[in-house]
Amino acid sequence: MVGKKKSRNASTQQQPSNRAGKNGSPYQESVGTDPAELHPDRLSSDLKSNLDRLKRDMGESGDIVIREILARNFGRKVAFVYVDGLVDPTSVSEFAIETVLNEIKQFASEAQLVEAWELEQDAGEGRKEGEARYEAEDELGEDSHGGYRGITSEEDRKFLQQFKEKALAAGEIYQISDWSKLYLHLLSGDTLLFIDRIGSAVIASTKGGERRSVTEPESQTVIRGPREGFTESLRTNTALLRRKIKSPNLWLEEMQLGRVTQTDVGIMYIHGIVDEKNVDEVRKRLSVIDIDGVLESGYIEELLENTNKTIFPTIYHSERPDVIAASLLEGRIAILVDGTPFVLLLPSTFNMFFQAAEDYYNRFDVGSLIRFLRYFSFLIGLLLPSFYVAIIGFHQEMIPTSWLLKLAVQREGVPFPAFVEAFIMETVFEILREAGVRMPRSVGNTISIVGGLVLGQAAVEAGIVSPVVVIVVSLTAIASFVSPAYNIGIAARMLRFAMLIAASMFGIYGIACMLLILVLHLCSLKSLNVPYMAPYAPMIYPDMKDSMLRMPQDYMKKRPKLISRNNPVRFREGAMGNQQADRDENEPHQTQDPSEV
Repeated sequence: MVGKKKSRNASTQQQPSNRAGKNGSPYQESVGTDPAELHPDRLSSDLKSNLDRLKRDMGESGDIVIREILARNFGRKVAFVYVDGLVDPTSVSEFAIETVLNEIKQFASEAQLVEAWELEQDAGEGRKEGEARYEAEDELGEDSHGGYRGITSEEDRKFLQQFKEKALAAGEIYQISDWSKLYLHLLSGDTLLFIDRIGSAVIASTKGGERRSVTEPESQTVIRGPREGFTESLRTNTALLRRKIKSPNLWLEEMQLGRVTQTDVGIMYIHGIVDEKNVDEVRKRLSVIDIDGVLESGYIEELLENTNKTIFPTIYHSERPDVIAASLLEGRIAILVDGTPFVLLLPSTFNMFFQAAEDYYNRFDVGSLIRFLRYFSFLIGLLLPSFYVAIIGFHQEMIPTSWLLKLAVQREGVPFPAFVEAFIMETVFEILREAGVRMPRSVGNTISIVGGLVLGQAAVEAGIVSPVVVIVVSLTAIASFVSPAYNIGIAARMLRFAMLIAASMFGIYGIACMLLILVLHLCSLKSLNVPYMAPYAPMIYPDMKDSMLRMPQDYMKKRPKLISRNNPVRFREGAMGNQQADRDENEPHQTQDPSEV
């Protein structure tokens, strides 16, 4: 205490000589050179200059709320700044009134008591000058030189440090002196506190505003399973995942993408399960993205792909937390983007687009049957119209005679060949499908289904197409809806027209050549340097247990081999409780003699 007291006295005795400036002001040296004069991107120590620049940079926007308050006990002006609609009014009220003003009053009183105690201990000119300065102060807290009553730079730092430690009602508290970072926090929903003659701002986390509540996802509905889906809030989405995976190894890395939008992007993975090389590759690809804005995860999806010269999606996306959580447990990486409920998954394989969360909630036999039906429906939606065109145009001998005669009767009077009528009907159904998606939900499905039936019947009665074509196209359209992933269905719809053209030119041989080219193309694709067709190409037999068919859980003891190399084991020995219970039941029980106990 003695040493500490001496240092205080020594510093106080030197204050008159150190503070004296060119104009004789005892505060000229304490203020020093304004940091904004040397660094234009730094805040000024003058409150009015900071507020003027903020208004100028924000274009005098009407939703920017600025409230200036004179803290009489502190002897300085303070200003609260926030964006209306992006903050939680309750948090702002607690931060501005219950915390800040009370703490400022408390800290100011403490500072005045400390300074008064030091003045009593000082001797000589330091004490005389201090007493003369306090005698000249008026009731508004202004000093004899016209400025607000100030404290030394060291006391400024002590005040800010004490404030950040005690002002806990607003949650996270930051201290920032850089304008670019300050604007990022302001437009993210934080509240800024400017204090006169301090060249930095205190930032409190008061994010709020109107947000969509957690509802059932519309793109991936299930009969059995959770009914919650992601929202447009990044923090809500991360919370949904942490509720499902309560592990400290669930890590989240955040960054901002977009020079203008400064969109928050999160990389989430399970440390110890994920392949660190994949995480480094994702960081590398995100770090080189230089775009003006990111409004949805689709903006960065194309930039993360190994190649965009394909119509097949190589990055899986979902708005179901259970799907993302299950993928994280397999060793995959989730990319969350603020402003969209769709989360990206890397690496992704072709097999993932035919799997649904409900496959694992039902018995393995039911899940396997439904999954096989999805693959079969994908082939129907891809090949059925082209097979019809090939058989009618080139391979009539493959049709039984009785059927061939009926088809000939139905096609009598149709002015177009089979390829043209199939192409026309496919185009009409695609138009109706797109119209149904864009129309209001209450009438969209009615337009796509009823409109197709009405137009098909009218086309048959007008003799434009044959009834068989209407049946083929309708069955194809229904089969394309079976896939749980919407984007893989779009790829099948696009390839369908290419198959039609090949079938009209070369028949079944054209279809075979197109399928061969398609398989070679799929085998050449990669997602985050993982083969897109795994576990089919390359053939990985352990991973085949969860591919076209789903085996029982006790057969799937390991994670996908190419996804999680470090921690491949899912089920440990003795983890299958049902089989262990059966074995214990079958074994004879031995009764122990009480005397042995």
